[in-house]
Amino acid sequence: MATTDRSLSVLKLFTLDNPVWTVEEIAKELQVSMSTAYRYVLALEEVGLVTTASTGKYVLGPAIIKLDRQIQLTDPLLRVARPVMEKISTFAPDGAVVLLCRSFGDSVLCMHQVHTKGPQPLISYERGRPMPLFRGATSRIILAYQPLRLLKEFYSTHQDEIRESSLGESWDDFRANMAKLRKTGHVVSRGEIDPGRIGIAAALLNDDKHAIGSISYVVPSAVDDTSVPLLASLVQAAAREIETSLKNESLQPVHHAHVAAG
Repeated sequence: MATTDRSLSVLKLFTLDNPVWTVEEIAKELQVSMSTAYRYVLALEEVGLVTTASTGKYVLGPAIIKLDRQIQLTDPLLRVARPVMEKISTFAPDGAVVLLCRSFGDSVLCMHQVHTKGPQPLISYERGRPMPLFRGATSRIILAYQPLRLLKEFYSTHQDEIRESSLGESWDDFRANMAKLRKTGHVVSRGEIDPGRIGIAAALLNDDKHAIGSISYVVPSAVDDTSVPLLASLVQAAAREIETSLKNESLQPVHHAHVAAG
């Protein structure tokens, strides 16, 4: 068990910039012996989390694809959020996207997208792509609803990013700004992540009123300003509907033959 637990640190090494690793490279990066690195890799290979790309070189394995499919089919948040996202997408202008995102450490991951009609420029919140926690409505509303302990940790380790994002010059400023966002209940950002886009987001809260994620509109910046408050109201209502449905969601397994790409 100890080897398996420690071997999970190897998975963090596989990134878009460094998708292929040798045991020698892993040993050097983790500062462990070659024999230890081999044990880690073998433990991951046994359960399919890594696999060989060529002799001596390893990439992420097929078990991750299997786990992703299982998430798409069985995750309670996805199950209850999809129909709500489809519903509120009908109120958005052409070229808009509805996003469902989750918090992930000090970043945010997109889980699902629903597109409206019209041209669809790519947006940075691609499914599975880590995004900054301090910029953009989709992320910032999640940040605002983090427990005070985590807000303190984020501030102590990301003071420069927080300052650059105009979220506070001091801990007191940062804490006060987060309280203002919680009081408002939504965040609107303009061009912070993608030029020509407006983000309008509300948090998805657990029973402790802490954010587990967010639901948001990303709309063209040419949208009529008078529609932004309406979209903000809609996305907040959608968040409350998802939260209510999630509380009532049965955790019994659900079997599907197909999940549409989103």
